[in-house]
Amino acid sequence: MKPLALAALCLAVFLVARPAGAQTLRSLGPEGGDVLSLGQDPANPRRIFLGTADGHIFGSDDGGEHWELRGRTGPRLDSVLTAIVVDPRDAKVIYAATWAREPGSGGGGIFRSDDSGRTWFFSGLAGEDVRALVVAPPGPGVAHGDTLIAGTLDGVYRSRDSGRTWQRISPLGDAELKNVDSIAVDPANAQVIYAGTFHLPWKTTDGGLTWNQIHSGMIDDSDVMSILVDRVAQGRVYASACSGIYRSDTGGAIWQKVQGIPYTARRTVEILQDPSRPDIVFAATTEGLWKSSDAGSTWQRITPADWSVTAMIVGAGAADRVVIGVEQQGVLVSDDGGANFHEANSGFVHREMWGAAPDMARPGRFLVALANVPDFLLSTDDAGQTWRTTGQEPVPGTIRAIYASPDGWWATLGTGGLLRYDESRLAWVRAGRFTAAAAAPSHKPARPGSANREARSAAAGVHPPAAFLNAVVTDMAFASQRWYAATSAGLLASTDSGATWSPVRIGALTKLPVESVCVSADGEALWIASNSSIAHSADGGVSWDWIDWPPTLGSIRRLEVSEDHATDGMNSTPILLAETYTGLLISRDAGKTWVVTGHGLPEAPVRDLAMAGPMFLATLDFGGLYLSRDSGRTWRQIESKMADGLFSSVFAGPPLPGEVSIAGTGMALYATSATEGLYAIDIGPKAVLVPGSDTAH
Repeated sequence: MKPLALAALCLAVFLVARPAGAQTLRSLGPEGGDVLSLGQDPANPRRIFLGTADGHIFGSDDGGEHWELRGRTGPRLDSVLTAIVVDPRDAKVIYAATWAREPGSGGGGIFRSDDSGRTWFFSGLAGEDVRALVVAPPGPGVAHGDTLIAGTLDGVYRSRDSGRTWQRISPLGDAELKNVDSIAVDPANAQVIYAGTFHLPWKTTDGGLTWNQIHSGMIDDSDVMSILVDRVAQGRVYASACSGIYRSDTGGAIWQKVQGIPYTARRTVEILQDPSRPDIVFAATTEGLWKSSDAGSTWQRITPADWSVTAMIVGAGAADRVVIGVEQQGVLVSDDGGANFHEANSGFVHREMWGAAPDMARPGRFLVALANVPDFLLSTDDAGQTWRTTGQEPVPGTIRAIYASPDGWWATLGTGGLLRYDESRLAWVRAGRFTAAAAAPSHKPARPGSANREARSAAAGVHPPAAFLNAVVTDMAFASQRWYAATSAGLLASTDSGATWSPVRIGALTKLPVESVCVSADGEALWIASNSSIAHSADGGVSWDWIDWPPTLGSIRRLEVSEDHATDGMNSTPILLAETYTGLLISRDAGKTWVVTGHGLPEAPVRDLAMAGPMFLATLDFGGLYLSRDSGRTWRQIESKMADGLFSSVFAGPPLPGEVSIAGTGMALYATSATEGLYAIDIGPKAVLVPGSDTAH
């Protein structure tokens, strides 16, 4: 993202890995997010682990009230954690079942940690989509914790040596006994194993030598998502399926559908039994949490119907403590058996974020854009301590990008046009009217209050003759006296803080498709880029020079201009950076020559770029954050628990209250994680490589 309120300033927000080391990312929230799985230490029920859809593990030692990010199970960013189990003999030993979202990618398998989830290593079933994992009870000559049973899309596997080796115990190539979604083992007999598939349930009573379908009484094509073997009532088994919840008192020989839960709530992801009161059973469904006090004979919904419960723990260190994961809300906890719940997201940040924008006039104030939630625009005034929705906001999916102007927040629409955030009304309003007359270069200051004049006129029923701008805006840039909007139809300018926009001639052209625009803070220096050309104006758009862009370098995605100039004798030249589909190119001679930027930055597409003086921050399409302290000559990947992920955007903004800016620029650097929220970048001594030289392109 281009620098803000610096010598060369352009701001944009766009949607978008590895070593762990010094902490360089500081979370600003917002807390909460999607929980995919929960696991519990059998020896200490207050110790809980949480798994996400991108391989991250969080841990809690106080029954789910507070959380700590422990680590990531493996290097893949699409590693879905379906199950977490803790060794009953040693709470530091944890197993995680994973599958990869990308079909046929070879991801998935079992991972193991020996230090409570902080570091992980592979533990078998490479490339398998593992959907279920349990620790089997002890048997003759087998210690508790030695035997693991895993269900995969390929069948059922068992390990008798704590995950070191695995053996298939379901028939190879069986047309039916595959796509295993759930596993349960009889607590009284480890030879009795139940497997729920995408189609129907199966059972073995001899440790996998023979298997039988057990579906009498169950509707065909029932995806069996969860199986629970009653630990007290012999022969009693519960199963949840897409067709409803079933109970069997004959070890699965005959099933009866449980009544009382409506059809719309029958996507039940998990069934659990109260650890101290076996007749109390809970069902986590897509329409709330349900509870039965009579072994499933009758049920009552104990949460709102719009809660989609994704995982749960019953008995988290206290008899009535229930911990649940709720889609879009995160972790909720009840201390009275589910009668009342409160949020427990302290330390758990797992929001899908695709963009952010600072408030240039108010340090610590940010706007963020989330994915897959109805209230997708949130703001904070206190550096992330509290968050709130922006009030009346657009429909999710309509906004293309969000921007920080000198006069507040703006947004571009995917279908064309602009929105402005009216803080007095706590609402987003249509803004920016188009006038066809070409804009003459002007350096007169905008009159005070011009940004809100349009809104006041509309409220009074007075409208200017021009219609609202309807072009798709691909980029915006802001100088103190003039704003610019890049569109597929050409470059537009506004001299009244965005109230009206007019076309800008680029030489003889007014219709050149413009992908990117940058402007200096004083408005004199202006750069634009299309897919295959760059133009520069040194006089506010009065005259233009074309900069040659060799076709062999590929198409330009974005143009960035650094306020940190390259110096050659007495001349000072802005540093140009071009984001292409193959990598980041840099020019230190006004575009005459281009090289691959710096040692240490992979030659891969750069998703976004931010600059504060000589400090450059880049995020790549495939993940990771890279920092340069010397204007792009050398780079190093930032090291932290979070920096191994995918980042949707990076940007420069005012430093947080009480903190200093970078190199006297008045700016600090920030990053938005595609899965874990907003982060401030703490620039430390370990964040850069030794100096190197540019690599010739």
